[in-house]
Amino acid sequence: MGLFGEDNEIVKKRMKEGWIKAWFAIEAMAVSEEVVEKALKEHIEKLSKAKDTMVIEKKFSEIKKVENPPRGIEKAFSQVSEVVVLVKDFFTLINISILYGPSAIEILEPSEKNIKLDEMQNIVNVITGIIHRFASIGVGGIVMTTSERTDQQDII
Repeated sequence: MGLFGEDNEIVKKRMKEGWIKAWFAIEAMAVSEEVVEKALKEHIEKLSKAKDTMVIEKKFSEIKKVENPPRGIEKAFSQVSEVVVLVKDFFTLINISILYGPSAIEILEPSEKNIKLDEMQNIVNVITGIIHRFASIGVGGIVMTTSERTDQQDII
């Protein structure tokens, strides 16, 4: 459903201010139709309340039964939401991409964007912070090796 038309004054104003317009596909899977529908709607509602973010369009696909559910799950259902957002800057786009986990993103406008040094610095710090969080709980990290290859490699 379209929440704001392209000619909406707020949308026009924000686009003139240099906001970024992007399309997200966000998928959800759950063990029942009711849970997947509720979870995805609540997820998109949270996205619409994110700082420096404006959801201008959202559509929900029909709920489908998953053909091959993950191991250990007898039956699963999935649903996809297509969302168009306006975000204040590239840093916000990176943040909501990480926090809301779209499976696909297309930046629609503008065709070019200058990014200030502090925004670039914030982006790389967010990314390195995530890598270190994964490493601290033992589910990821950077593999470091010496110049001599051994059978045992340390993950740091």
